[in-house]
Amino acid sequence: MTAALQAARSPERVKGPERVKGLQRVNSDHHSSAKKQLLVVGNGMGSVRFLEKLTEQHGHQYQVTVLSEEHCPGYNRIQLSKLLAGSVDLQGIQLQPESWYQDQNISLLSGSDYRVSALDLELKRVETEGGQSFDYDHLVLATGSLPNRIPVSGADLEGVMAFRNLDDVEQMLTASSHPEAQAVVIGGGLLGLECASGLARRGMKVTVVDTMPIPMARQLDEKAGNLLQEALEETGIEFRCSAMLDSYTGEDGKVTGVQLKDGEWLQASLVVVTAGVRPNIELIRETELEYDRGILVNDRMQTSDPSVTAIGECVQLNTDLFGLVAPVYGHAEVAVHRLLGTSGERFEPVPIPTSLKVDGIDLFSSGQFVARENDEEIIIDAAGVGIYRKLVVSDNKLKGALLYGDASDGLWYQELMETGQDISDIRDRLIFGKRYLSAA
Repeated sequence: MTAALQAARSPERVKGPERVKGLQRVNSDHHSSAKKQLLVVGNGMGSVRFLEKLTEQHGHQYQVTVLSEEHCPGYNRIQLSKLLAGSVDLQGIQLQPESWYQDQNISLLSGSDYRVSALDLELKRVETEGGQSFDYDHLVLATGSLPNRIPVSGADLEGVMAFRNLDDVEQMLTASSHPEAQAVVIGGGLLGLECASGLARRGMKVTVVDTMPIPMARQLDEKAGNLLQEALEETGIEFRCSAMLDSYTGEDGKVTGVQLKDGEWLQASLVVVTAGVRPNIELIRETELEYDRGILVNDRMQTSDPSVTAIGECVQLNTDLFGLVAPVYGHAEVAVHRLLGTSGERFEPVPIPTSLKVDGIDLFSSGQFVARENDEEIIIDAAGVGIYRKLVVSDNKLKGALLYGDASDGLWYQELMETGQDISDIRDRLIFGKRYLSAA
């Protein structure tokens, strides 16, 4: 544990299997209580939101047990980049302290021994790496996602890593503490840029390598992408855009650099791969649960087994996968309502806004940011002062919003998109934002 994370450790933090062995006995005799046994696998953001909503709805008919392979209660994974940058501490990203689980009579079992290794749908039982078994009446799978690996030579070298959890942050902090340390971040998407910014703030020389011509090409147009790249370059981050990775080089099992297909070699003692994620469905591959890219669910988050619910990044609804927190929270709320029978609420995907969590950069993107046939673009281009706005309108409805330099109206534009409001009366002033309309 690095000094930075050690200092932030909460005194109530779960310290591993030995810290919670006594809790196992609470769940060891399932038939000693009239309550149904609800077992939750995973303690990420979706799981915590599910537990919060369940307790808010007074789900007292369930005895809840949570199995988590990480060694601390669930935390805000979105804020890992700020933890890396040093702008928040570990306690500041914790979603609920251990005491909250105790107060809610939730048995939280944390640590590598509680990683679930097998699931038996017929017996309604899971087994863990530590040899324990847990029966359930209802199971909630919140197993999240796994980082994609790029299958090139050198991918197994020490120092080539992903950016998904606290252990990854700890490894990066250790690497950044060495003098003259250099890092290469593979991927210029949201996570890659946040990682690069955090490492740069820790004093590392950082280069971002991306196959796309601009950063965040899936959320930004060329103008906004260029503005973002210029702003990040001013912080010392270098870019290699439209670049293809060839291999990682190393000595004595440790990474020393990144070889690009155009012949350039980039020195690196740390390589962080942010090439997207895939649903973590390893647990259910040998079961009868239906899956495709993710665990298949309906719009009430029910799997092909009525006793099993799945939420979060591990699921697939129709053809959709979910890698952002807003729909994951929606999954959690729908799942609670179905479990308790309190409503017929169903999950409906909506446009999800994107905002970059880098200090000093104000950016918002949501919906369709490139006009299609018969669409109209409304633009303010004040790139000289770092302001750029684009709205896409179709049939008097807002279809997309892209804001750089001042994203204060982002949530208002998001509301207009979600509600499908007719904007014909405010069409000529829409680009100036809600405050301008209110003042007028």
